[in-house]
Amino acid sequence: MITSQHARALIFAAAILGFAVVLDAVPMFAQAQSTAASEAAMATAKAKLEAATAAQNAGKKKFPVTREDMVVAMPVDQAHLTIAHASRVWRKGVRTYVAGNSPAPNALVQEGKLHNETWSYYPDDAPLRSLYGGDTRAALVPYLAHASFGDTYKWLLYGDDDTVWFMESVMKLLQDFDPDLPYFITDHMWWASSPGRASHPNPEAPRCLPCDFDDSKFDHSLKPFNAPKGCPCTAQLICETDERGIFNQYCDVPKAPMSTYSMHGGAGGIISIGMLRAVSLDYMEKCVKSLYSTGGDAFISICTWQAGYAMTDPGYSFFHPDVNMFDPGPEDRMGNMMKLVRALDHRCDDSCQHQLSNMLTLHVRSRVFPQLEDAAQFIKAIIGMYDVFMENKRIKAAQAVANLVEVDSTAAAAAVAAETAAMEADVQALTVAEVEARQPNSTKVESGTEVSASKQAAIASAQQAIQARAVADATDAAAAVALQNAAAAALAKKQSHRKLQ
Repeated sequence: MITSQHARALIFAAAILGFAVVLDAVPMFAQAQSTAASEAAMATAKAKLEAATAAQNAGKKKFPVTREDMVVAMPVDQAHLTIAHASRVWRKGVRTYVAGNSPAPNALVQEGKLHNETWSYYPDDAPLRSLYGGDTRAALVPYLAHASFGDTYKWLLYGDDDTVWFMESVMKLLQDFDPDLPYFITDHMWWASSPGRASHPNPEAPRCLPCDFDDSKFDHSLKPFNAPKGCPCTAQLICETDERGIFNQYCDVPKAPMSTYSMHGGAGGIISIGMLRAVSLDYMEKCVKSLYSTGGDAFISICTWQAGYAMTDPGYSFFHPDVNMFDPGPEDRMGNMMKLVRALDHRCDDSCQHQLSNMLTLHVRSRVFPQLEDAAQFIKAIIGMYDVFMENKRIKAAQAVANLVEVDSTAAAAAVAAETAAMEADVQALTVAEVEARQPNSTKVESGTEVSASKQAAIASAQQAIQARAVADATDAAAAVALQNAAAAALAKKQSHRKLQ
């Protein structure tokens, strides 16, 4: 019986071209002997994949990211503990700083340690300077987390307690960013350039693109405006390149009620350790407490701007109006859930697939659920479906690799056949010039050419070598076919096992 652990090992083993699967999952693999031809084919396929990846990332330095490199900063109040606990399903292996509106009971602190959680307390605002009492806490929680963790991480995931993060996509995105630079990454912002109701996500909101972002492959007619490239993105850079007349001569940040500019807290943002080093907790606390605005996301956005920095868009959604990497928007909470359902039912077209593949966050908006427990179950369900979606992608990648191996095995067999034919031609090409006719023990070949006994022995030896090579080639080909069939059978069995579950 293939367990889920064995199945996952199988998928990863196939994906890296090993095809050496856990023995009790696929015993056939333990018995198969690795042959020179199959190994060469696999090596060639792997080299092709690596070459394609290198070509795609030519000129780009990569910054590998693991779960240990990230932390989560989450504001919460006692009424929302159910949601905070539900988020543990996607926070596995990631340290989390939770700032509550009252001191956490010791039992909660001890329980939190089992889930890499650090619980702290920051009081609600009194009197209010925004819509909610916890908005100052929400604005400061990244800086409180940094004060707690110090320089022990690279990236901080910042959002509401009901913001769901899709970690595989997050890690893939961040490998293109240097964490030591000051970054605040998001593509989901509130924006209104004139008095009136702001909207989100608003593609017109000021932002930068990454400085090494390759936009040559995108349709520039789809971009909402000419965004500057900057590493990091600074307020000064945005003002200096402003072609829309948004900013005044002092480069003041747009503020409500005259205008609105803010990241969206529920959609979330990713903050580099470089940013948290550059802007201190002391500065942020003084700045936030001096403001009156709409919420914690507005507080942190305004103070980040006044500290000299602005938001960086990852770039992809800037040229794809149908995609928002950080939450699709207020009317589409169920949209991504239904896309995942279609994907698992094999009804997800290319547009659906690329939206899901570029999905970084989803704001669950727990307040709209009849009960918080319903929102908690929604969080668990969508992460479960996302995990299956990503596993299916890995299976498809493994199958693509198997196809490459099959193609390269065929090419290798053709090369061996050509080499064998060349050896046979060499044997037949022994001419009279090679005959040692003077030796008394010479004999005749069918053509009448005299060939010495030593040459006849050489010919016989070469012919035996050719026959031995042919036998070995047949063995290699059979072993390669066995490997491919076993891999296909194991993958099919895995998919069948999941359906039974």
